[in-house]
Amino acid sequence: MVFKGMNVFLAQFLLTALHVSWITNKTGQVALSITDLRVKECAVVEKQNQTELTCSTSCSLGSNTQYVWYKNGQPLQEMTTAYMLLYSTRPSEEGNYSCAVRGYEARRSPVVCAPRKQCWGVTYSSNSICALMGSSVDISCTYKYPRDHRVSKTFWFNKRKSRRLWVDLSLDKDYQNHTEYVGNKENSCTLRLKDMRESHSGEYAFRFTTQQGDTYSGLPGVNISVTALQVVVTPAVITEGERVTLTCSTSCTLSDKPTFIWYKNSVIYKHANTSGKNLYFNPVRGHDSSNYSCAVKGHKSLSSTAVFLNVRYLPKSVSASLSPFGEIVEGSSVTLTCSSDANPPVHNYTWHFSTTTLSMVKGTGESLSFNVTPVYSGLYHCEARNEIGSQNSNQVSVFFEVEHAVALTVKAGIILFMILAMLALGIVCARTWKAKSTAGAQVDNTQSDLSAVYSSISARPTTSGLTQRAESHDQGDVQYASVHFRCAYRQEGQKPEASATGPEEDCIVYSNVRNRSQL
Repeated sequence: MVFKGMNVFLAQFLLTALHVSWITNKTGQVALSITDLRVKECAVVEKQNQTELTCSTSCSLGSNTQYVWYKNGQPLQEMTTAYMLLYSTRPSEEGNYSCAVRGYEARRSPVVCAPRKQCWGVTYSSNSICALMGSSVDISCTYKYPRDHRVSKTFWFNKRKSRRLWVDLSLDKDYQNHTEYVGNKENSCTLRLKDMRESHSGEYAFRFTTQQGDTYSGLPGVNISVTALQVVVTPAVITEGERVTLTCSTSCTLSDKPTFIWYKNSVIYKHANTSGKNLYFNPVRGHDSSNYSCAVKGHKSLSSTAVFLNVRYLPKSVSASLSPFGEIVEGSSVTLTCSSDANPPVHNYTWHFSTTTLSMVKGTGESLSFNVTPVYSGLYHCEARNEIGSQNSNQVSVFFEVEHAVALTVKAGIILFMILAMLALGIVCARTWKAKSTAGAQVDNTQSDLSAVYSSISARPTTSGLTQRAESHDQGDVQYASVHFRCAYRQEGQKPEASATGPEEDCIVYSNVRNRSQL
């Protein structure tokens, strides 16, 4: 295939785009050979205080070919030629450079350091670290510098605190006893932060100085976030029977993939339903109400603040009791008391009363007192209510003993009867004594005013009746009688004398009969 003039250039350009090169040893003829398009490593030529960078290819692509330059991975839009010039006296021009042909940016050249003989830099193992409050963390890093330099000073600083002033952490009072440099002055720059605090969060960077007076700061640095453990409960308001999740939460993702440990009332809680940083209750029960905290394995002393899991539930174990205990007497005072276990606490107790024919509310309150009467005799139970709902207690029987009441009434009647009988007897005795006193007074008056005849019969009478009594004397006790006559009897044939005091009174006979054995 032979090309002449412009046709030769056009063919070369097109075939070059197709990764083909033409080579010939004959005049006026072009020979093709296939080769891959590669961008050669930038050539670095230093002249006094200047450094020239050249982006070359394996073959010439023509003067119209455009290039793209990169500094520290970022494209430099103003540079499009195959070479660029840097000034060593400008620290801002220091960096890692690479190049590519426009349209073939994916085929970028290897990175070179310029304008120094060897690239200066600091490399961190991680650009962000999440540290647990109170723990220790290592920031691993390496650094490099020109071979003809020797490091004289190394230190770390917190960019957030230092801002534009490079303050050595070892000189910062907030970091006393909290930092330890475990690197060296060759290529290791690892820093250990101990007993991390929340104020230690920020961007940390390494800076070193050489004996030649050059300094280098490894920016951007490592962002460190310090977090505490916190137990988060979902949902916020818990009712018995629901699904509850406890999460050991952090403000950032811990870097070392930790294993979480749970505590219940400060004792390790081995619960089967755990996953990662979560603890599950499905369903949750009232007895699960406790203080819960979490920690990271290996840092048990750095546990979170305990959170109380408040499980709400209906009133439980509702019980009604009666006092005093034992036999109930009508009219006596009794007290009914209602007790329960509830969360939140019971805010209302209601007492229900029922019989075979009646059901009604008898009162409210934790206790109910009353005097036992037929109206209050029946079955009682209490209803305990809180914000969740209500539950009823057992029934308590309140009945008084009827037999005992009747016996008491009978006793009271007997006592009353005896009192009345004694009063009646006293009245009779008093009247009898009064009558005797009056009769004695009348006898005395009659003896003085009348001519009384008193006869004492002690001998045998001559009458036949008396004879029969006399005959019976020999067979048994003889009855003796004293007879007193209040009036005077006249002799036969005599007329009674007229009474000076008035009409003649009837005769009254007083007698006293005694057995002989009493004499």
